[in-house]
Amino acid sequence: MPFPKTFDAYVPSDTQKFFTLAKLKPEYVPLETLRAVPLDPEHTASFDYAKKITPPAGFAHCIRCYYFSLAILHNGFPSGTPGVPQIPFAELAQRLYHACILHDLGWSTTAEAIAHPARATSFEIHGGIMAYEHLRVAAPALASDAASLGDVVQSIMLHTSQWPSGTSSATKMLLSLSAMFDLCGYDGPQPGSRAFELLVNRKTLQEIEKEFPRGGLYTEGLDYAKKEFAEKPDCLMSHFPGGLEGFTKLWRVPEE
Repeated sequence: MPFPKTFDAYVPSDTQKFFTLAKLKPEYVPLETLRAVPLDPEHTASFDYAKKITPPAGFAHCIRCYYFSLAILHNGFPSGTPGVPQIPFAELAQRLYHACILHDLGWSTTAEAIAHPARATSFEIHGGIMAYEHLRVAAPALASDAASLGDVVQSIMLHTSQWPSGTSSATKMLLSLSAMFDLCGYDGPQPGSRAFELLVNRKTLQEIEKEFPRGGLYTEGLDYAKKEFAEKPDCLMSHFPGGLEGFTKLWRVPEE
């Protein structure tokens, strides 16, 4: 089944309302199909920059998030909802790639990232600013459209934030869902809800993780999260219910 031509440009920020609106069915979609979505030199530039800046396990996480996001689009992300502005698939996929691949720049321990003036902000904001600076130079086609550039950057800055009301862009919701799915697996942020079982087919998951292994994501992510909470008590992640412990206890523990 092909991707719909358009998707809802905005969806409810509350995940329960989102899952009620979405008609998700976790159908198998081969990684080969997801990889067939066209990329351009601007995407390659973001890939190269993220690979240089983001720690290895975090970079693989970013790649998986992109393919998980495409799988969610394929499996019933809201489309054609009456009264909701639509975004063409090609445009959404363009924004989505940049947002996913660049979303953890703030995790970086490179000299460039550490010396950046935004280093003292939450990693999402720090990374979003670095992404903005990169895209202004390396992705002129994307950056020429303020709405596209703004959506990518705002989605990165807000991807760990959750709200019980309001509206999120499709890019932001997909980035948030895919990042949480990669960290927490099918239990998601609310164990027992079973909602995350609707996002990605298990065979699709296996193909993506075989190609882009999880590696040391759990250890790398846990170490960074502890550092973030220690250095920035007011970080955006501190608003997650239960704080550091509440957030990290949901993560998939690697099998021995």
